[in-house]
Amino acid sequence: MAEYDIAVCGGGPAGIIAAVAAARNGAKTILIERYGFLGGMATLSLVSPISVFNKKGKRIIAGIPLEFAEEMERLGGADTSFPSGNIHFDPEIYKLAAQRMVLGSGATLLLHSYITDCKREDGRVTCITLENKSGRQTLEAGYFIDCTGDADLVKYAGFPFRIGDEERRELQPMTLWFRLGGVDTDRLENMEMRESNRRHVNMRVREKLLSLDKDVPKFGGPWMLTTFRRGEVSINMSRFAGDGTDVLSLTEAECRLREDVFRLVALLKENFEEFKNCYIIDTGTQAGIRETRRIDGLYEMTADDILSPKDFPDTIAKGGHPIDIHKPDSREQDLRRVDEGYNIPYRTLIPKGSENLLVAGRTISATREAIASIRVQATCMALGQAAGTAAAICAEKNLPVDKINIAELQKALKTQGAII
Repeated sequence: MAEYDIAVCGGGPAGIIAAVAAARNGAKTILIERYGFLGGMATLSLVSPISVFNKKGKRIIAGIPLEFAEEMERLGGADTSFPSGNIHFDPEIYKLAAQRMVLGSGATLLLHSYITDCKREDGRVTCITLENKSGRQTLEAGYFIDCTGDADLVKYAGFPFRIGDEERRELQPMTLWFRLGGVDTDRLENMEMRESNRRHVNMRVREKLLSLDKDVPKFGGPWMLTTFRRGEVSINMSRFAGDGTDVLSLTEAECRLREDVFRLVALLKENFEEFKNCYIIDTGTQAGIRETRRIDGLYEMTADDILSPKDFPDTIAKGGHPIDIHKPDSREQDLRRVDEGYNIPYRTLIPKGSENLLVAGRTISATREAIASIRVQATCMALGQAAGTAAAICAEKNLPVDKINIAELQKALKTQGAII
């Protein structure tokens, strides 16, 4: 295939914004995605809302991520007005807005392509191997951004990473989201994550399910969210303790969770008046993944960096979501409030030993507790803008990714509307 300045691997929230940022900054860019549409967990797994753009009523994330959200709103598929900074969206509008923004930036889009290997010379990745309907292809680029969500390219390249809670060999559980129609949504409370600093679990439904003298599948929440359509609801409640990087575990999760979804829906129909006429519209294309690999980078973000924010000299993005660790073997969460926006340094995007590979999204260098806040969509998008902009600057100047002029990067991000 043709050679590119920058290859962005993975078309989820981080990858979409990384590709747009790289292309707008003048780099010949390609975005590679294994499904036939963009959006990652947001669209293929129905994960919503986009969290969080605000903290204490002020924007902490703007730039290209906010531009994307506003484009969805213009198309009738999002609402950016909530004080919480949580943005509910229509997954189909998300797909459309994402491809329009990527293609409109001048980036090349390659769908239905799965990264299976790479070549590395010292600290540089020289090319990646793709499998798709055209066969096996090799793609060369000067710089790469791993936005796969699972640090797949980092793994193939042999750069160091960690996975989950290494001491207890534990990961946050997977969830198969589902959407229901035929729901009396006029009677269903707490469907919008409009306000900050409150839990949006439907406690009435939760307590009733826990009280049933029946075999109730393991569940979390539940979170029952608006789809913008009366009579419909998007539900996050199923859970399975497994490893999203292990194909056997992932297969077991998909099968088990699908059985659980149908059982949970039957229990909703039997026990709640507003669900008595409901039916399943769809489930996620795949199980939603909260946690897998994270890189061993030049700086590791900690829970203290989030709860007591630091003024990093190389800050390139902000976050504000609570530290939210779902427990794999129970219905509970370890939830710690975050009172103000915190800073994320550029060094967290660089795997140790890398000269031309950056990461963005939930695989950055951070402890498990820190990733439990960083992993949400708006923060991943902001990291994507930083990674894409940095890669473009490095490509123009032929620099190793750890030698970039931080002041120049920060100035470029601010010019693009980013808040740092």
